[in-house]
Amino acid sequence: MPLLKLQALARLFLLTLALSLSPGIVRAQLLDAPPLIDAVERGNMEDVQKAFLAGASANIRGQNRYTALMLAASQGAVDIVTLLLARGAIVDLFDGAGNTALVHAALNNHDHVITLLLGAGAMIDRGNKQGETALMRAAGEGSDNAVAGLLAAGADPTLTDFTGRTAFDRASENRRKQVTAIFRKAGIDR
Repeated sequence: MPLLKLQALARLFLLTLALSLSPGIVRAQLLDAPPLIDAVERGNMEDVQKAFLAGASANIRGQNRYTALMLAASQGAVDIVTLLLARGAIVDLFDGAGNTALVHAALNNHDHVITLLLGAGAMIDRGNKQGETALMRAAGEGSDNAVAGLLAAGADPTLTDFTGRTAFDRASENRRKQVTAIFRKAGIDR
């Protein structure tokens, strides 16, 4: 039996055993997720506060190098984002792909979170490992409110990713008509 399969079976066995012996074990402990990350993933503000009272760092990372701020930003959890920023979350940390919390908020069209992150000093035109900015990712995804907010805040629509595509190009390629209309209204056609 391949080693990876044996490791997976062993982990499943241990998880099953732990659940049968102690059904009250916290989910975060079973899955090796730090309590703050687990609370943010569940959108549970009370548990986020408890994690901080227990000494959690606002900059702890979970899977894929996601910070609690990235997870909250992707969910549009304004109250949790506000608390994380107040507790010292570094706004421009990036995940394994080079995406920041601003990119995660933009991808999911959370304009209120974008405003909070920019107010906290997020770099609006920071590119990820592919050279994609929050504006580019939002445009390609069709996140119209995010695109409008980022343009209004001064995002540079002339920047290109590593393939030479602009945010407008990405919106056009993905047939994001509402987004291309926003660009055209702003006088941007490439």
